[in-house]
Amino acid sequence: MDNMDHMEHMKHMNHGEASFPGFWEMVNPGTLLLTVLFIILYFVAVHRWSKREGSGEETMSVLKKGAFVSGALIYYAATGPIGAFSHFFFSAHMTEMSLVYLVVPPLLLVGAPPTLLRKLWNDSRRKGILRFVTHPVITLLTFNGLISLYHLPVVFDTIMSRMWWMELSHVILMMCAFMMWWPLVCPLPEEDRLSPLQKLGYIFADGVLLTPACAFLAFSSALLYDSFQGGALTTAIMPPLEDQKLGGVVMKIIQELAYGSVLAYTFFGWVRKQRQQDEEELVARRQKSIHQQENDKILPSFNH
Repeated sequence: MDNMDHMEHMKHMNHGEASFPGFWEMVNPGTLLLTVLFIILYFVAVHRWSKREGSGEETMSVLKKGAFVSGALIYYAATGPIGAFSHFFFSAHMTEMSLVYLVVPPLLLVGAPPTLLRKLWNDSRRKGILRFVTHPVITLLTFNGLISLYHLPVVFDTIMSRMWWMELSHVILMMCAFMMWWPLVCPLPEEDRLSPLQKLGYIFADGVLLTPACAFLAFSSALLYDSFQGGALTTAIMPPLEDQKLGGVVMKIIQELAYGSVLAYTFFGWVRKQRQQDEEELVARRQKSIHQQENDKILPSFNH
């Protein structure tokens, strides 16, 4: 938006001086093109790295590739069609935020090529920094603390007053979101420091820490943000206060769906791993029993 004051722009829209976004604003061809290129580069990278390492492309399952592509497409939907309405409706803004920070990062991490990630972690100095910023306690406090800080009215309106503040806050929150999700869906088994039971506790703590921000919005009896005071266009569709409350509810629903999905993924992965271990132990006991029986048969004949 160049040097134009973003707050004034939003006030103009809220007072009916701008119309809702048109078709091409919702489609956002630039973001769509970047998303398609991002997906193409991903498949090229997966193919080249798997061949270079000689590990075979089968190490990246269809499920993981699908997760990555889904993450990229959801990011486009959030910042494109949904984002086009985020300057008019607070609920659209919260939908965009929730998808970008609570849904996209775990999908991209699940589908990220392990070989490529190991290149980032192999350097000893870089590894020390990465292990620190992805420590479960650090990630929990940083992400949820910044999300709560972001929704304080004075902070929120300050960020919304300038486009570059919005962009900077988006980059910081996106980095913190990836940090927060890393301990849960770590794509590198050797760096997966949490046990399945600890991951369940991590998800529970994450949900508890994010709840105050959702409740703050959903149960407020007054408009909190100057950026979304409502105008002729928006008020005709939904009263600003109801829009604000809806934003808090939407964030909580998406949070529960995202955390619930990862909770189920973690739990069933744990059950599957335990079942596999039990089967391996059963096979080992059977083999030991067979060897023992064979030895028992050999010893009498040897004695004779």
